[in-house]
Amino acid sequence: MGDLSPLLAVRDMKKTIEFYTRSLGFHCGMVFPNAENPEYADLSKDGMVLMVIPAKDHGIRAEETFGIGVMLYLHIDGDIDEYYWELKENGVRVAEDIKDEPYGVRDFTVTDPDGYQLTFTQATARQCMSCGMPMSKPDDFGGGNPANPCCAHCTHEDGSLKSYDDIFEGMVQFMMTSYHLERDAAEEKVRAYLAGMPAWENRHKQ
Repeated sequence: MGDLSPLLAVRDMKKTIEFYTRSLGFHCGMVFPNAENPEYADLSKDGMVLMVIPAKDHGIRAEETFGIGVMLYLHIDGDIDEYYWELKENGVRVAEDIKDEPYGVRDFTVTDPDGYQLTFTQATARQCMSCGMPMSKPDDFGGGNPANPCCAHCTHEDGSLKSYDDIFEGMVQFMMTSYHLERDAAEEKVRAYLAGMPAWENRHKQ
């Protein structure tokens, strides 16, 4: 699987680099041509990479509003609550306080000096090995058994895993109904998605 590394245009390269490294705890990697006159820098944390360039060198005026419509989701390692309070102590502007989401993650959102919003997330629930659905309540697990690695939707009443064809067809119907996709497009998306699920990994290696 490839990596996605967003490239952000910023007003002040030095200020941005300082914010990400000192306030957010990112590591500054490559800086071009040098730290005194940066025209490019990459900033990384927990395997995620953001790249930054000066807006003025790319036809973007400093008075323009940056970051509108851009929200970056970053999945972090370690204790997300400790990280949240660390950023608060560093004076980082918190746009949305830390909270548990109904879809199985705990997250909070901060705003960088240019208005880009970064949502730091961490999974709070186990995920179904068949479809990836978050499982937190006993009823979410196959057969009502929290030790079951698959969810109630992917299993029979006794907790045994349904066939690949049954799972595939159910997800195709969901994609067609919820996202109004033609069947061929829905099948292509579901096939690619299930290929990354642990329960079906061996099937796709055959």
